[in-house]
Amino acid sequence: MPFTLSHAAAVLPAVRTDGTGRGPLVPAVLVAGSFAPDMTYYAAGVVSGAMEFGDVTHAGWGVFTVDVVITWALVGLWLLVREPLVALLPRARQGRVAALTRCGAPRERVRASLVARWYLSAVLGGLTHVVWDAFTHHDRWGTRLIPVLGEEIGGSPVFWYAQYGSSLLAAAVLVVFTVRALRRTVPGGSVPPGVPVLSTRDRWAAVALLAGCA
Repeated sequence: MPFTLSHAAAVLPAVRTDGTGRGPLVPAVLVAGSFAPDMTYYAAGVVSGAMEFGDVTHAGWGVFTVDVVITWALVGLWLLVREPLVALLPRARQGRVAALTRCGAPRERVRASLVARWYLSAVLGGLTHVVWDAFTHHDRWGTRLIPVLGEEIGGSPVFWYAQYGSSLLAAAVLVVFTVRALRRTVPGGSVPPGVPVLSTRDRWAAVALLAGCA
């Protein structure tokens, strides 16, 4: 899928609009799991040979092993930057976003049950990614299972249209879900818990730093 972020749409059925997961599933881990198989492609810019490792992260066995590790690393990074990123928003916009993303929530103690929930969520997120790609990329088991996906229309294979079309549709679904979730979320207060208070100058400096990193 050309837009990695669009993969998050596949896990939305397991996420409620109040930001909680259904059953034992953990939303942040589900979303990170849906991104994990593509992370090697982004790492290729700084790590030699990372691009080729994408065959592993998109393999069935990779979903249950390597992708889980990548997912957990992504979630760890998210927990580090969550509150600082929310702090970059205008003060009036912080409350709902902070409440939806659970800013300032106490960390759960690491127990076997928590590890199991994180593992299950990571695997499910990764599976949605790999299965989706199977029907929208060249020479995957999905395109071999349905040969018509390899037929050309207007000079491009059907799976190419499926790839870009599903990416755009998924992006639209994510926008709608996010807007609805934010509208239903009750702000946690004028000063969201755990969110640092930044001056206008601090915000602009942080935005400039992020732009430079990009």
